[in-house]
Amino acid sequence: MFSLKQCRARPTIVFRHPPWPPSPTTAPCLDPRQPIEEEKTPYYHPSQFYPARLGQILNDRYQLATKLGYGSSSTVWLARDLHCWRWSRERYVAIKINTSNHHTHNDAAENELAILQHISRMNRSHEGWNFVRRLLDSFTIEGVSGQHLCLVLEPLREPLWLYRRRFIGGVVPSDVLKITVQMILHGLDYLHSDCQIIHTDLKPDNVLVKFEDPTILERDVRDEYQHPLPQKLVTGRTIYLSRNNYGPFLVPTGVVQIADSGLSVLGTTSRNGCIQAEIYRTPEVVLDAGYTYSADIWSFGVMLWDLLEGKALFSPVDTRKDGDYDDHIHLAQMTALMGPPPEYLLARGRRTSKFFYPNGQLKSLELVPKDFSFENAITMLSSEEKSMFIGFVKKNGEVGPGKPKFSKGVIKGSLAVHGF
Repeated sequence: MFSLKQCRARPTIVFRHPPWPPSPTTAPCLDPRQPIEEEKTPYYHPSQFYPARLGQILNDRYQLATKLGYGSSSTVWLARDLHCWRWSRERYVAIKINTSNHHTHNDAAENELAILQHISRMNRSHEGWNFVRRLLDSFTIEGVSGQHLCLVLEPLREPLWLYRRRFIGGVVPSDVLKITVQMILHGLDYLHSDCQIIHTDLKPDNVLVKFEDPTILERDVRDEYQHPLPQKLVTGRTIYLSRNNYGPFLVPTGVVQIADSGLSVLGTTSRNGCIQAEIYRTPEVVLDAGYTYSADIWSFGVMLWDLLEGKALFSPVDTRKDGDYDDHIHLAQMTALMGPPPEYLLARGRRTSKFFYPNGQLKSLELVPKDFSFENAITMLSSEEKSMFIGFVKKNGEVGPGKPKFSKGVIKGSLAVHGF
């Protein structure tokens, strides 16, 4: 409960949801010698992670209730918002606690904060505003090795790679995919047109599905409180297991949001360099020819195969090198699918000479697969629906001079013409 001192300082606090007391159940202990969760990430250093504890109240407002996930530079927690009125339903938020400011990923955290602040204050009337994850609050907390930036966000259910596994065969049915495609494209149009932001890392991991029923969160929070998952006790810190698998959906189609803006950049200046996960990488990035908003559209198009086919469109790996990514093989597969790159793209590429002869011919033509086409890359659709999908992908896959992004008219027109 609230203390007398707190009530005197803030009289309205008695009308807020009170903090829960510590769980009456002792959690089972895990073997301290076995690494779990964030301990398995590259370059893990325990002192850089904030020692968050379930039941802890952050920023005098948010009480940590369950752990949602982790990464190499953050942990994510579900928290009760204690600023809600007692007579209202519990409100839950997701809090991303970044590693301390001595960590090499700190610049990415600060960039994500700036991008989220920019996204959150733009045009709320845009159709895509609801399909982009936005910032609710932010604050810093002091840790043993510096400050930790905390981002407060809406809790989301799961990424698209997990969502597709909810369906038969591990693929999203075409009728559901059509709706999902519209939401993602509207979200991208909002980022590109109104926010002038290039996401740069669009993939199934970074598009998340919203909760279809808020009571799901309440159920998991109560379960963690009454039946806590096993924990690992280490010096100065408890490492918790994540609760992030909420089971089958109660409705067939989930609302999605584009998330994880830590690598996003403003599209108002010229951009060069390497972006995107390898299999979603656009040809201009492979050639280092500079990139713009269309890089996101390319990633989006490639991502559709993950959802519709349950496998990647490209497999640019060299079996002779332990299956490592090979950009020469990647370009060869792109050439088989779409034909040779246009001259303007080759002329701009700083790495063009590594892959192409001066006449525009790809080096090592034997790498080009003979039977790789849109037609045989799609097995889950047939007849007219298959033709419409191919037409849709080709239309939205166009990039070139004077086409830095896709206007709302192009998106709507393409969706209408191709039945999406």
